[in-house]
Parts: sequence; structure tokens; C-alpha cells
Amino acid sequence: MALSPETFLLVLSSIIFIGFVGNLLLNKKGIPQTLFLIAAGIATRWFAVLPTSTVNAMLPLLSQVTLAMVVFDIGMSLKVREVMSEGKSAIARSSVYMVLAILVTTFLFTAVLHWSLYQALFLGSIVGGEISMIIVPYMGQRISQQGLMSNLSLESVYDSLILIILFTVLLNGYNQNAPLDLSGLSLISSSFFQQLSIGLVGGVILGLAWVRVTKAVGQSDFFYVATVGYVLLAYVLVGDVGGSGVITVLAIGLVMKNLADLPASLGLGVAMPAVSLNYISAFQTEISFFLRTFFLFFLGFSLPIGVLASPQVYLESLAVMGILVATRVLSTEAVDWKKSAKARRLIETMMAQGLTPALLATTLVADSVSGSSQILPIAALVIIGTNVVAAGGARLFSGPSEGLDLSSLATIGPLVKELSGLVDGLDQNQLERWVEKVEGDAKDAAPPEVKGRVSVPRPSRDGERRVELKVSASAAPFIIEAIKKNKDSMPQGARSYFETLEEALAKELGSRGP
Repeated sequence: MALSPETFLLVLSSIIFIGFVGNLLLNKKGIPQTLFLIAAGIATRWFAVLPTSTVNAMLPLLSQVTLAMVVFDIGMSLKVREVMSEGKSAIARSSVYMVLAILVTTFLFTAVLHWSLYQALFLGSIVGGEISMIIVPYMGQRISQQGLMSNLSLESVYDSLILIILFTVLLNGYNQNAPLDLSGLSLISSSFFQQLSIGLVGGVILGLAWVRVTKAVGQSDFFYVATVGYVLLAYVLVGDVGGSGVITVLAIGLVMKNLADLPASLGLGVAMPAVSLNYISAFQTEISFFLRTFFLFFLGFSLPIGVLASPQVYLESLAVMGILVATRVLSTEAVDWKKSAKARRLIETMMAQGLTPALLATTLVADSVSGSSQILPIAALVIIGTNVVAAGGARLFSGPSEGLDLSSLATIGPLVKELSGLVDGLDQNQLERWVEKVEGDAKDAAPPEVKGRVSVPRPSRDGERRVELKVSASAAPFIIEAIKKNKDSMPQGARSYFETLEEALAKELGSRGP
């Protein structure tokens, strides 16, 4: 039956509004929007508010777009130099966590529950170690004070990437009917490395080409929209010639983000301007708002009453939760043993899962993979459980909320006056460059739902040198972290400005009650 435009628009507008309410609850009350969106999907299905056929018809259309945009955003979030210098503990902890969680989950579901090996590995690759930063914006100031913000942000990006790649490899093997024995693994490996090499080469070439285009027309209106179109086109075209579209868009993002760190002697041209990168990140935030909303909503919407009434699915989900908690504790204690006990407890509870497992679980449904109907409810319940653990851990081990439920910080009269006096003695072009650098680093560290709110206060250009401290409360911790990271490299004038700004934001956050 043909999909009517009226029905499609009804579903689309309803999901957008549900996403808005979920985001509002996160900012105002600290309620994880993941829980709200899944619950909204369950309630919508139970009460037949939206037509099931229309919601299901949207899934195949959005799954590949979302996968491409998620991986591109991961590439745009990774600064290779920072990963090599600062991210060793995050990568080590995440690697141990994922490997243990996937292996133990696979063993339990094959040896004890008699699932097929493919089905157990799919479950492991979906829920086996991803963490989301969805809780952090609300509790971010306290976490930032403990020096864990960048570390947890990097872990979130890294494990999402690894799980997506592992899932993609498994899905390719499944679609080729490759058995999981030596001959089948050989086939899967050779196919993967072929796709990897084509995708990587294609991504690097296409990424460099787009940076060249940026040099010519990067300041044009809506260039960031064209960038998204370019990324999606690259994902499709490289996939059509036998490469991995996932690796291609990852490579494009990495090139665009990291080209500035390469020696100029390589002759690869100028890097993308920070302004262009910020515009692209902001536009991706708007896109990811709907995509994240849809897949978490769909996850709840796909759970029929009969499944949620079955004790078996709860026992299986509890078993996975037990594995995740145990392996999270083991990996943290093994890697972060030098950190304080309170910091380790916080890291151990920061295990909230979000878009990645929702996307991968619903992709199995869209592809009609055998066993997807058993995996989907477990993924949904594990996402709910891990978000509850993370929300509780954030409150127990990061201290009470410091006013981060407010939508903005008010203007602070005396400190604004002090900032204005500092600005008079600064070179405006130099200050603007540092503003862009701090803003860019803050966006890099911020989760997708906060990136669009990151804006570093700038002095006005009207001759009065006024500085309005109008900053999103959820973005403030990331700005503070970015200032701390950069201020030692700043000239004295700019450093004084940003140190005063840092003090202003920290003082205002600390003075607000929950």
C-alpha cells in the first residue's frame, strides 16, 4: 500500500516533537532523553497513536543515512595527535571493556542459551561496550573538575567506531553466508581488507579533494549542507565499487579534521578553516537530533507487548547487564588504578548506551537478519539499564548538580566589566583566532546534542567593548575544559581574557543550585 504524504508528515512531525520534549527534560531535569525516547516509542506502539506500517517504512530509508553520518561525525571528532598523546588510557580501558564484554556475552549466549554463533556475536557487537555521553551535559561541571571530560568523550567516540566496524564486518559475512570456521573467517577477512583498502584510499582522496574545494568556496552560504551531501554521495559511490562506505566517510572526516597537523612540506594544501569545521559540526548536530530521536524512538516502538511480558527477555537482559558491569569494573581497575577511588567509581558507572546500539539493533531488523527479534528487546532493555546506572553514578560520584539544569548563564556585571577592560588592550584578530580555537576544541569534546550550543563569548564590535556572558549551561563545562587546554599556549593578553572568562563561568556555575 502506498505511503500517503499526510501520514508520513504526521509521523515525522510527531517524532520531532517527541525528540524536543526529550531534550528539554534532559536540560531541565537531568532525565536521560534515551529513557524518554524509548518509553515514548513503547507507549506510542501500545496505544496505536501512530501507524506501524509508516514508522517501519521509514527505517530502511534512514538506517544507512544515519550510519554514514554517525561515522563521519566520529571522524570529525578525532584529533589523531591528541589521541596519541592524551587518549592512551581511554583507548586501553575501552579496548579491554569491549573485548571482555563481547567474548563473555558470546560465550554465555552460545554455550548456555544455545544461540547461533552469528546471533551471539551480533548481540555482543551491539551492546558490548559502547558508552554514550548523554548523561554528561547535565552533570558535566563536576566531571570536568575531575579531569575526566576529554577522557570519557574520547572513549565514547572510539568504542562507537570499533563496534560499528565489527558489526559491519559480521553483517557482510552473514550476508555472504560465510560460516564462522577457518575457511569462513578467511573469506570474511579477505573481503574486509579489500573493502578497507578501497574505502581508505577512496576516503583519503575524496577528503583531500573536498578540502581543496573548501579553499575555493568554503565561505559560500550553505557550504556545510553541500559537505553533508558530498559525504553521503561518497558513502554510496565507494560502496558501489566494492569498498567500505563506512571506512570512506570515516577517512573523509579524519582528513578534514587532522590535515592541519600534517607538515606543510607534504604539499597537501591548506587545512579546512576552523569556521568551516564549526559550521559543519553545528549542522550535523541538527541532523543527528532527528536521527538519534528516530532510532531510539523506533527501538521502543518495535517492542510488542508480548515480548516485554516475557520473563526470559528480562533474565537475558540482566545477564548482559551483569557482564557489562563486571567487565567495566575490571577494565577500569586494570587501566585507571592510579586515579582516585571516586574517579574510578565515576568511570565505572559512565556506561550509558545510546544511538550506536539502537542504530545497529534496528539495522538488523531492517535487513531481516535471523534472530533480530530476540536481539532487539535485549538491546532496548540494556540501553535503559545502562542509562539508569550512569545517571545514578553521576549523582553519587560527581557530587550534586551545580546549576546545569539552567538553559543559560545570566550576565555577570562586575566580571563583564573586567573582561571589557581586558579586551581594550587586545589585538582583535588574534583574540578571534583563539576564540575559534577554544570554541572548536569545546565542540570536539561535546556530545552531539551539545555541539550546537557551544559558543564562546566574544567582545562586541560596537566600540563599547561589551562582553555578554550568554552561555549555554550544558556547553559551559566543555568551554572551561577547552580554555584549560589552550591557555598555556596563548599570548599574555589573550590568556588573561580567557582566564577571566573561565573564572566567570566556573563561579556562575558554582553559585547556582539545582
